[in-house]
Amino acid sequence: MAQSQSSNWMGKMRGLTNEEIIEFLAGPIVARLGTVKPDGAPYIAPVWQEYDGEAVYFIPRAKARYMKYIKENPRICISCAMDSAPFTRVLFEGEAEILEGPKPMEGRMLEIGRRMALRYLGERGPEYLEASLSRPRYLVRLKPEKITSWEGVEWHPKYLEDDAT
Repeated sequence: MAQSQSSNWMGKMRGLTNEEIIEFLAGPIVARLGTVKPDGAPYIAPVWQEYDGEAVYFIPRAKARYMKYIKENPRICISCAMDSAPFTRVLFEGEAEILEGPKPMEGRMLEIGRRMALRYLGERGPEYLEASLSRPRYLVRLKPEKITSWEGVEWHPKYLEDDAT
């Protein structure tokens, strides 16, 4: 579907390339982490994210409720979305891997945390982070088994098909 100048506001009207996903998630896009509670109910929590083109990282507080759920069932999903036009969306699915923690921030966790603090809080980010370095956290990685992305306000063609299934 070719876009005219007047329809640029509608977005790309397609899935994103990995490079476009990296560019999108380099901004302060808050992720929604989906886990499963022991009773089978879903649990969703907002988290800061970092995507390096291969994996999504997040740094939960040691007592975050969802860490218990991840330990019991590592199958998770992470939804990242721009909640206004052109409604860019990325959904990652797979198994969470706890790389570090719980422990105070240092090493790789601290490097990622510093980048996140700057991205989400701007110039005040380092001030926030330094004051909380001794607080225990985890470093968690999701190497996605599946990535679904879309940008645009128009319906995907699959929703326009006539079959009733």
